[in-house]
Amino acid sequence: MSYSFSVTAPSKGAAIQDAKDQMAAVAKGQPVHARDQCLVDTSIAAAVALLADDADSDVGIAVCGSLGWDVAAESGKEKLTTVTVSITAWLSARPVR
Repeated sequence: MSYSFSVTAPSKGAAIQDAKDQMAAVAKGQPVHARDQCLVDTSIAAAVALLADDADSDVGIAVCGSLGWDVAAESGKEKLTTVTVSITAWLSARPVR
């Protein structure tokens, strides 16, 4: 099962929380992703921590990933054979209002 989402927020903390909330929604809708949720949440925070501190910029985060397993496995007992997680974090100029 795969997922993909992106968020933009006015601060690092808000962007991290929004992305974690999106991942929680993924795990709720696709319960197998509860197994990689901690990996994703930790990776989100680590990527954003590398960005410069810039109060004049918005913070964007894009996340995509997938898990693969033997399709014959019983739900909840999947033997994972593939784990993919990609995190992109960036700063962008805040639009002038």
